[in-house]
Amino acid sequence: MEQKQSFSTSEVAQFCHVTPDTIRKWAEADRIKVFKTPGGHRRIRLDDLVSFMRENDIPLNADLRTGGTKILVVDEDPSLFAIVKRFLERSNTSFEVETASSGFEAGHQIGVFAPKVVFLDIGLSGIDAAEVCRFIKAAHGNNGSEVHIIATTDSNSEEVAQHAKDIGASFCLQKPFNPDDLRRALALIGIETD
Repeated sequence: MEQKQSFSTSEVAQFCHVTPDTIRKWAEADRIKVFKTPGGHRRIRLDDLVSFMRENDIPLNADLRTGGTKILVVDEDPSLFAIVKRFLERSNTSFEVETASSGFEAGHQIGVFAPKVVFLDIGLSGIDAAEVCRFIKAAHGNNGSEVHIIATTDSNSEEVAQHAKDIGASFCLQKPFNPDDLRRALALIGIETD
């Protein structure tokens, strides 16, 4: 499906979590770029809306993302997904984020979503982390060069971190982690977030 290229003030108000009247006032004050249709209705172009939201630290709705690095978070804990998603939404880099809470869902998302980065909880119940890593790498061909696995774990053991690297992870993050940890992990695999 083709992405919309312009939005009404009511749609923009929903994305920005304000009233349509606020959008109208911002337009009149030249805070947000608008154009008028032949019928006199205000519209905001997608690119102008995304720029405005980023400049004003308003998290981007998934419907506004114009592509970017695809990230899959495989973890049973929904709060981990929320942390990763919130951090990436506030980034100046474009990301698409999906989640999976089981090995089955992860396999499905690998095939359908084709992520470039996978945050994989190597302690996820009911999965063999080594097998999941092999599957991810095989699914992308070229010995997995197109996909990076960032292992996540509750353990602070060096042995666990080394095991994660041995089974194919580019990096291992200890939970709980913060935005700076995420930024460093992504930078280590060549993805800038600022």
